[in-house]
Amino acid sequence: MGPPSGVRVNKTLVREVWTLVVPVIVQGMVVTVVFFTDRLLIGQYSDTALASMQISGVLLWSLFSVFGAFTAGTMAVIGRAVGAKDRETAQSTLNAVMLLAGVIGLITMVACLSLQDWFAQALASGEDTVEAKRLAVLYMGIVFLGMPLNLVQITGVTALQADGDTSTPMWISAIQGVLNLGVSWVLLWGYGPFPEMGIEGAAIGTLVSFGVGAAAIVFKLMTRAGTVKISPLKGPSWASLRPVVRLSIPAFGEKVAFHTAFVIFAAYVGHLGTLEMSANQALIAIESLGFMVAHGFSVAASALVAQKLGAQRPDEATAVGWISAGLGAAVLGVVGLLFWFFPATLLGWFTDNPVLIEMGVPCLKLAAAIQPVMAVCDAMAGSLRGAGDTRTPMLAAFIGPGVVRLFFCWFLAFEMNMGLFGIWVGTSLDWLARLVFLTIMFKRGRWRQVTV
Repeated sequence: MGPPSGVRVNKTLVREVWTLVVPVIVQGMVVTVVFFTDRLLIGQYSDTALASMQISGVLLWSLFSVFGAFTAGTMAVIGRAVGAKDRETAQSTLNAVMLLAGVIGLITMVACLSLQDWFAQALASGEDTVEAKRLAVLYMGIVFLGMPLNLVQITGVTALQADGDTSTPMWISAIQGVLNLGVSWVLLWGYGPFPEMGIEGAAIGTLVSFGVGAAAIVFKLMTRAGTVKISPLKGPSWASLRPVVRLSIPAFGEKVAFHTAFVIFAAYVGHLGTLEMSANQALIAIESLGFMVAHGFSVAASALVAQKLGAQRPDEATAVGWISAGLGAAVLGVVGLLFWFFPATLLGWFTDNPVLIEMGVPCLKLAAAIQPVMAVCDAMAGSLRGAGDTRTPMLAAFIGPGVVRLFFCWFLAFEMNMGLFGIWVGTSLDWLARLVFLTIMFKRGRWRQVTV
């Protein structure tokens, strides 16, 4: 399913993709290292604390992603404005979406704080998960306070990326990562004058990083030169927000479908037991390297497709999508080799429990084979979102995670008694289903006629 004949893939476009994608990959690597090290610290503190992250970590990621779905519309609208050199639209849209992010964040924070006990009960069962659920509630109660900060940050990051600035988010992420790990390390065990706070200390480290990230992004958007910046003289308006909301409604549906399925998937793992929860949390931390690299190509494709369409260059937009998919598959193929040849070593960084390592090795080898598939899926979906076609990725989320993943994970793990490995086989089948669907839809080219 390669690019159709007639699509010109030239060196200039390859360079444009790399220019955007390298800082995003570095940013993703920083985030991944922080995530990896954060889980490593928590795992070294206690296996039960690590198991609790199978509840709180999955849920928090899902909630932040779902309620940040309007960034899909933000990328498409601001990216096209940048391509068309329309400063007025870019600035008025940015002002409106930043306010929207803060309001959604506050409402979501209040709702989630009231539901955190229910979340923990829904995602894990059994007598051996009682302590893990208690720790998860402690962690969530602190991190939920940062929802407005996180949504403001990811909205600002999206606006910068739409303008072609992927370096600033990279540096801000690096600063956040250092703060998160430093504060978490000190407060987990209680170094210096600080008391030992355990999992709550790790949560405070995350909250501090959210605050610093949001402040840094807002400061950058207020002081930078260029098409995209916060303008205090331009008040937010519904007219500016309308196209963002229209394009983001399907993106919201996509996120709800994907993360509902992912939370149910996490509940499947929770019903397997604490050992499986711990092993899966280590596996996800390792595979997050692949997630972040794939995300980098998705961001680059989305921004460049939006800009090319705004500049009335649809053929270049098409080429950018294929270039992003091809480069992403090559890079994640290398990542997959690491997973395939060193699975026990990677898992051993998280735990010295031989049962957990033995359980995780076949899962990580399976993940190795699916890494290039992830890259192509994310590049295709990012290209479509950048064009303003947010409905096709939504359909992919319903078909893949919503149907294929949930059915096969349940059937293989419980009906066929394959346990955690069955969960990972089901997940791989989901990625393959999305690969076929998204590639066909991108190749058809209907997204080139979408108006924003």
